[in-house]
Amino acid sequence: MGMILTGVVIAIAIAIGTGYYLQAEQQPAWMVNSTSSTRVGDPGQNLVGPAWTGEPGPINTDSPQS
Repeated sequence: MGMILTGVVIAIAIAIGTGYYLQAEQQPAWMVNSTSSTRVGDPGQNLVGPAWTGEPGPINTDSPQS
């Protein structure tokens, strides 16, 4: 019984230690994948621009519905 509890405690300690290590080593994708042939950059300047609010604009009722 003591060996099982020791194994459980060691497994939990390894999991917690690995979690802290991986969290410290992790970098955002826009920093890691920034090469000359990709279009990823600072998310504030990527695709929609820094002033984008995410709110939808007015609905255009002049176009036909499909």
